[in-house]
Amino acid sequence: MVNLREIIVFFFVGILNTSVDIGVFSILKYVLQIPNDSPYILIINFVSVSISIIVSFIANKYGTFQSKDAIAKKEIGLFLVVNAVSFAINSLILIIVIGIIPSNFIIDSAILGKLFGTGGSMIISFIGYKVLVFKK
Repeated sequence: MVNLREIIVFFFVGILNTSVDIGVFSILKYVLQIPNDSPYILIINFVSVSISIIVSFIANKYGTFQSKDAIAKKEIGLFLVVNAVSFAINSLILIIVIGIIPSNFIIDSAILGKLFGTGGSMIISFIGYKVLVFKK
């Protein structure tokens, strides 16, 4: 059963993870001067998502779902599967937004794509974490 505390904590953990993800993505994009139409955009997306996944695991295991159990290989495996699906959704939305929004829009279309992609992947992540990974 989902409780309000879990949803609220997940929301704030999501803000932290999103900040890490978009922050790392932005830094890599601008330091490496990667244009939005470059295939390297997916590589830096993978790097930024991977770093935020590590933060997410720790924060969700011990904060959101308050798991007291030691970290198990099965738990890590399921967490990675859920995040692989979330990453695919995140990347798909990123590519769609880059294709639709012009790069000279008010905000960089890649950053906008990351924001929308994060929203979509958060829904999948919460359900996957609750039902598969950190179930009690």
